[in-house]
Amino acid sequence: MQKILLHTCCAPCSSSTISLLKEQFDIVSFWYNPNIYPLHEYELRKETWREYMKLMKIETAEKNAAWLGSSELYEQLWLNEAVACKQGRCFFCYKKRLEETAARAKELGIMNFSTTLLASPYQKHEEIKDIARDTAEKNGLNFIYVDPRKEFYQGVNSVKKMGLYSQKYCGCKLSMRS
Repeated sequence: MQKILLHTCCAPCSSSTISLLKEQFDIVSFWYNPNIYPLHEYELRKETWREYMKLMKIETAEKNAAWLGSSELYEQLWLNEAVACKQGRCFFCYKKRLEETAARAKELGIMNFSTTLLASPYQKHEEIKDIARDTAEKNGLNFIYVDPRKEFYQGVNSVKKMGLYSQKYCGCKLSMRS
């Protein structure tokens, strides 16, 4: 079975995506989410991700955010750039995470990638799909498109039933208010 590197934003969004990919691919879940703020939230989501992947028996890979432990660095390295992005802060966020996923896939010798960002009905689905396709083309990789939105709430509920944490906002400092 071919491997796929699955950019994973959180455990709740993972469930529906994993269920669509697991029959065709050997999944490696990749954690790279420098958008998540504050540090406590970042660590809580990451630990929940680790626990969920262990329960699902899915291999993991990760890259920590460069700002960890410093609100000032978060502002400098993430938020200011996101806010300044002409295409919008969400575009910036999607692009950075998908580019890092593609780089890690190449590093690991995995030709396929996807993202759990596609699971949430609250995200900009078409924008994510377009960025992922462009990123795949630029890196000589295959973007595997799935649309798990119909199963999103079922997946979130399954993670909650396991007693795992489910967050109340997307992740960045600005989404805490919206």
